[in-house]
Amino acid sequence: MESLRAHARDFADGEVRSRALEIDRRCGDDPRYFDWDLVRAGAAHGLLRFLTPAPAGGAGGLAMQASVVMEELSAACPGIALIFGAHALGMAPLLLGGAAHWEGVLSGLVASERAESPELMACAITEPEAGTDVEDPDLLRRARISTRARRVRGGFRLTGTKRFISNGSVARWLTVMMPTDPRRPADTLTCFLVDARSEGFGVSRVEHKMGQRACPAAELTFEEVFVPDRYVVGREGDGAPETMIVLACSRAPVGAIATGIARGAYERVLQWLERDPAARGLLEHQHVQLELAWMQEEIHLARQAYMDAATEVDATLGGALSHPAVRALGLVPASVRRRHAVRAWLESDLAREATVRLLHRTTDERAMTRALSLSSLAKAHCADVAMRVTGAALELAGLHAGLIRGELEKLWRDAKLTQIYEGTNQLNRLEVYRGLSHRETIRCLPPLDRVASDGAKV
Repeated sequence: MESLRAHARDFADGEVRSRALEIDRRCGDDPRYFDWDLVRAGAAHGLLRFLTPAPAGGAGGLAMQASVVMEELSAACPGIALIFGAHALGMAPLLLGGAAHWEGVLSGLVASERAESPELMACAITEPEAGTDVEDPDLLRRARISTRARRVRGGFRLTGTKRFISNGSVARWLTVMMPTDPRRPADTLTCFLVDARSEGFGVSRVEHKMGQRACPAAELTFEEVFVPDRYVVGREGDGAPETMIVLACSRAPVGAIATGIARGAYERVLQWLERDPAARGLLEHQHVQLELAWMQEEIHLARQAYMDAATEVDATLGGALSHPAVRALGLVPASVRRRHAVRAWLESDLAREATVRLLHRTTDERAMTRALSLSSLAKAHCADVAMRVTGAALELAGLHAGLIRGELEKLWRDAKLTQIYEGTNQLNRLEVYRGLSHRETIRCLPPLDRVASDGAKV
């Protein structure tokens, strides 16, 4: 963990902060601008494969590792941090899909890094008429879903539009949530792995963002995009609970992004107060000292919130990912796992069912609800801390802080997005109420037995 933190901090200090304002300016002029040199530098520091399972060539990290990396990078530039965070988010559903993707996409991503031409991932959930409401199972039942996955011979055809997709315009692979029946999205939402080079896939727009500009947010179009059966992630119809698990895993790292933003603002204003002649004498005022102490308190408690959540998530899901059967499979040579017969079994319905049963043996709905609620708490709290601390830092610096003022203004713009993505803070607090205050159990695990529309088990 400390080695990963050191790599992230080294990259942030050596490569990111000095280029953050210039990249922000260039992306403001042209939202399609993207700095692939930074991605290659981050890949050399191991920042694209810290979540990749060890059998596929990665470090096998979970929510805690993602959170540590996100805070370190975000203290330098949250937009650049989001490139690596969105890549991890795109990868997350594949981790729930078991070993089927170890010798496919995941090992291919590691190989692309080693070839110094890294490929990125993205996760596509939100749509033009359905944003936050696709990130809650109850709201999803009433969501205005316009996408659809249609069953065809050998797979599915995907049609529709996804919007505000981080990394969407630069990703090679995307995990995409679409229902097979838009009238019943909560029951038929399914996760698909899509190659961005597929016929019918397109990027129709890249948004002109206010903050976190280094990471593009794109509108994606799917015109009868074919996805073979082997690229269905998990079981057909399990997309809603898979989304809840992914959000439980990703909201603590979003809290870490917000904490890193607050820390970056605090460190910059303190540096200005201590070193800049224009700030001479300000540190001697008690109200300035009290403001700095308050910032430190807010940052420390925000970090405790996201680390507590990440610990809970890792404990809840770690049993499945470290199960003896999974570990034993990881010891099988990759050359054996690549054999046609072995791949065919790993991609079979039987293997998908086994993965769901393993989840139910190693955790339960109540534990997942608690993990989701704590992650939602951390996300909402840390996002508000980021807004308060960046605003206070701007007030302390005033209009005469030179370059520091520009960095603080950027961090303030960056902070706002943390209150919006991964579900708005309002939705996250509803999850906190349901899971912690009301002690409701939220459906977060795929059901052991799926039921078809005619009532038969499938």
